[in-house]
Amino acid sequence: MKTLVSALILSATFMGAAYAGELDYPPVQDSHSSVTRAQVQQELAAARAKGELASGEEGYPATAYAQVGAAKTRVQVQQELAAARARGLTESGELDYPPAQG
Repeated sequence: MKTLVSALILSATFMGAAYAGELDYPPVQDSHSSVTRAQVQQELAAARAKGELASGEEGYPATAYAQVGAAKTRVQVQQELAAARARGLTESGELDYPPAQG
């Protein structure tokens, strides 16, 4: 019986020592900001306008699809595809990536 009581007291002592170091975790951080709410809202509006905000689960920024110059017609795209096929740039398998000419 004395052995059981001694073991309980000893284990309680070690348990208290183990938890004593965790009282200050996580450390207190200062959360004061140097910018105002209005400045943050302006920065947010500017980031939205530039398309720099991450969207979706993966955190990639949204892609801005800007139309540069005149859009190609369907016939032009078909001609470019035919030229690429003639040069052998469209065929690729698992071992041929990226497509090599020839």
